Amino acid sequence: MADNTCNCSRRQCTFSGGERLCEILDRAGVPHDSKWRTLVFYMRGLGEFSTMNDDQKARIQQLLVDVLHRRDFSEQSYHEVLRADRDIRVEPYECRMREALQETERLAREFRVMLHQRRGDMDKLEQDSVRAVESGLDPAEVVRLLRATFSEVREQMDNDAIRVGELTVTDPLTGLGNRRAFDTALTAGEAAWKGGTALALVLFDVDRFKRINDQHGHRIGDQVLRTVAEVLRRKVDDCNRSLNDEAEGAGECASVVARFGGEEFALVLTGEGAQRAGEIAESVRAGLESVNFAIRDGQGHVVEHGVRVTLSAGVAHARPGMPEPLTDALFDLADKALYEAKREGRNRVRVVAGPI
Repeated sequence: MADNTCNCSRRQCTFSGGERLCEILDRAGVPHDSKWRTLVFYMRGLGEFSTMNDDQKARIQQLLVDVLHRRDFSEQSYHEVLRADRDIRVEPYECRMREALQETERLAREFRVMLHQRRGDMDKLEQDSVRAVESGLDPAEVVRLLRATFSEVREQMDNDAIRVGELTVTDPLTGLGNRRAFDTALTAGEAAWKGGTALALVLFDVDRFKRINDQHGHRIGDQVLRTVAEVLRRKVDDCNRSLNDEAEGAGECASVVARFGGEEFALVLTGEGAQRAGEIAESVRAGLESVNFAIRDGQGHVVEHGVRVTLSAGVAHARPGMPEPLTDALFDLADKALYEAKREGRNRVRVVAGPI
């Protein structure tokens, strides 16, 4: 991070890096009290923070520019800037919380539907059982009918259990694994790595996704996310076929293909798939870049075509000497690589290897 030590005097007003920011602040009319200048220095330095995405950094920098242009350094303006800064920084976390609540609500709705269906099944079970007993059939035939009826209900309940299990690990928008599936696969990958199996993690982030939502609306944003998911599935399937062509029963390239939040996607790769992590990430990047998006209105009419959507990717390989827990270290490393891809211009893949 840049050294933001500022020495201001009549003769010298520079950052230690040589920038004469203090003079700029003087011309902008920024008060000399530590409150406003500390805030300006803080906002200016946020570009070095890897904990924020590019959109957040750009919005905070624009907030700083707006403050300097307005020249309103009142107490009210100070607190408004603090609130705006806070809203920008916490927005991704609030978005993930909303997604988690929406997923919980969806699961509750599905469960209510299942309970309603099973209540009807139990009513039918009662009716069928009464009819079988009152039928006057041979006792052995009555028992057979009762067993068949109970077996049917039990099979339906077993299917419910499978369905509930699937719902808890599936992203409803894209059909990919969700954050829970991602965490489970990464933990399993760590165990496999400790047993000698290669492990890699790829993190993807759709470039300038907020701009897509702002310009075209969330309906189009959802369409973009579903398209990214389809490209991911297709490229992983291609890798699976390639592996099996080379050696029958070679396994799968990725143990999970997941959307784990907003416009963020991930691949957990083990074995031979891990060795090809960079290659797979690049094929996904190129595959999405080649998609010709058409923007349609609510009636399905094309209102804009040739829209280009890209993504950036960070790839990390597990290596001896990485800190524990390995899952956290690997995620941080892949996230660092993704940040580098974004910083260098987006629409690219960056690969790093541990230890950090």
